[in-house]
Order: sequence, then structure tokens, then C-alpha cells
Amino acid sequence: MKILIMGGAGRMAMGTMRDLLEMDGEEISKVVIADKNYERISEIAAEFQNAKLEAVFIDIAEYAKLVELMKGFDVVIDETTGAGLVPMNIIKAALEAGAHVINLSLGEEEDKQADAMSAAFEKADLSCIVGLGSSPGITNVMARDLVDRLDSVETVEMSFAYESLGTSTLPIKEPFAFAFEEFTESPLILRDGEMVRIPPRSGIQYIEFPAPIGMRAAFCIPHSEVWTVAETFKEKGIKNISVRAGFAPDFVEKVSFLIDCGLMSHDQLKVDAVNVIPINVLFKSLAQLPPEGGEVIDYGCSRVVARGMKGKEKIEYEALMLNRPYKGLTNAQHRTGHSPSIGARMLCKGEIKKRGVFPPEKGIDPKLFFRELAKRELEVSVISRELI
Repeated sequence: MKILIMGGAGRMAMGTMRDLLEMDGEEISKVVIADKNYERISEIAAEFQNAKLEAVFIDIAEYAKLVELMKGFDVVIDETTGAGLVPMNIIKAALEAGAHVINLSLGEEEDKQADAMSAAFEKADLSCIVGLGSSPGITNVMARDLVDRLDSVETVEMSFAYESLGTSTLPIKEPFAFAFEEFTESPLILRDGEMVRIPPRSGIQYIEFPAPIGMRAAFCIPHSEVWTVAETFKEKGIKNISVRAGFAPDFVEKVSFLIDCGLMSHDQLKVDAVNVIPINVLFKSLAQLPPEGGEVIDYGCSRVVARGMKGKEKIEYEALMLNRPYKGLTNAQHRTGHSPSIGARMLCKGEIKKRGVFPPEKGIDPKLFFRELAKRELEVSVISRELI
């Protein structure tokens, strides 16, 4: 197998690279990490000291070079960003180059653009799996497993939370800076069969996650699972879908303070004689923080609940996946980084047969996927409750 990872300088790529090279590594003949930050990916390649790993400079905006780079690879894994020109260029280039492609997430508009290319991918006998990280990703496959147990489904609720017990400075810097938009954007949910937008940080549920995470006030966030799961399971009568995040209380407090101070605003602000964009100043300031240090002792949990009918009984299924400290990775790297690696292997082994553009719940066998997660200390458990 030859695997190309776009965005190789990013944090999630670290988990993917390590899994490809260290877990059943004999299956892999070559892994290339590509990024505009060539200095960083060169450092990463040197640290790994693995002859199968190579670092390559690429500017994703240079489309012709992107296509040329992708030729000869079995799978392209996009770990860059979920919106804008970048993911679409990668998807289009993979199709032209004749490679399967997996990405971590897409924005609403990009998801529509990718879906429009489904017939072309199918004709080329290629798969484009959109949203195969942790959430979206693992949660989608959990939903598939639970919904398949029901004759009809009324509600699917997805959520995640984390807890860091180490001394790392991660909770205010990367990788959580990307989560800021989940505090400020109006999420889409399915409510009583209709797609509606609700205010940011609303729809709070108090969810008891496994120890050491505990009780969290989880609010709705904008995630692609809402619209993909709604489409996938519409024939089962699904009426309600939501995705919630149970961020650590100290992180919620810090981000809420930044919002209240106006530092998350995209509106121009005049400071003395200079016009600035507050959120740009904030991110520039965060970039100046010292490098992360200390011990990473990270826990995370992905949770999916499905309610519906099984025969004449109203049943609720709950799937949980608690990830514990693993090889020095953060909980996000562990959950998110391993999923595309597993997906790439499944594609190359013929365990994912569906072609075209599709979300994970439409083409991935939950049992096979969960079996691979368990090898990486990511065990999924399911409990059922009869509702009276």
C-alpha cells in the first residue's frame, strides 16, 4: 500500500503516520507526508527514522502539481481543513490521479460539491469517504451499528468530551483552537423532522461520561453528521439528530471570556489609527505561546444514543468509546488520527466495496471497523434500555 497524507505537518497526521508505520507495518510500502511547511515535515520524517516515510513540499493551490504528486498512490488522506478551496482541490486531484481519498471533515457547502462528483468517482471505481475522523467518523459508524439494530429510529444523539490530567499546555492552544468556531457558529440540527439552526452554545444536555471525564454540560455544535445521518437513515423515519460537545469546564470558561470580550469577532475594529480584526489578533497571540510541554495524560469519549422501535418495544441503545492515554498522543490524535489509517487499510484490502462519494455510515462495516479500533485500544461498548 502507498499512502499520501496531505497536511502532514498537522497534529492529527502524527497519529495517522504512527499507525500506518507501526501497526502491521509490513502491509505498507510507502507513506508520504506532504505540506507547505516543509521544514516541519522534514523534522517529522527525521524523527521517525523509517525508510518508508518521505516528506514532500506541496502548495495545494498548485493544482497540476497536486495531481502529479498523487499519481501512483492507493489512498490519499486529507488532514488539512474542512472548508474552502483546499479540500476540494484535494478531492478533485485524487479523482484525476486515480486514487481513493479520505478526509476528516467537510463544511456544508464543500460536502454538496463533493457529493456532485459521486458519479465520477463511481465510474472511476474509486471511493471518496468524507468525514472519517472521530466526530465525524467514529460517531457515524456507531450510528450505523445502532440504527441497524432498530426497525425504526426516532432520535440519534451524538456527543464527545475529553479530560486532560497531564501537565501539557494543550487546552488553550492547539489542537483546540479549531474548536473556537463551535462556540460561535449556529449549529444545524434535525428537530421533529425539520432541519433548523439554533443559537451558538444552546441545546445543553447534562451528560454523564465515563470516568475520569464525568458530568459535562454539552451544547450543540455544527457538525456534518447531522445532515449525512439524516439522509442515510431517512427511510427509517428519523426525526431528531444532534451533535454535542462536552468541552472541559476550564476551556469553556476561557473561550466564553474571549467571546464576551469581543476577541472572537470577525468585524473590523479601529485601535488608535490601525484597523484590526480581533480574531486575527487572537490567533496571532496564541501562536506566540511557548511550545507545548509536559506529560500528556489524555482521555476522550465518543458517545452515540439511538432511540426507536424494535418490534413492539421502544428501545434505546447507547454506544460508548473511551480512549485512554496511548503512546503519548492526545485523545484527539488517538481517536481522530487512527480512523483514516484504518479506512485506508480497509479500502486497500477490499473491505470497503462502496464506490462514489459517501460518509462513513454508508460504506463502512461497523464490525470490521470496531475490530480495528480495538487493536488500537479504542473499544466500543453498547448497552440497551427498554423504554416504558
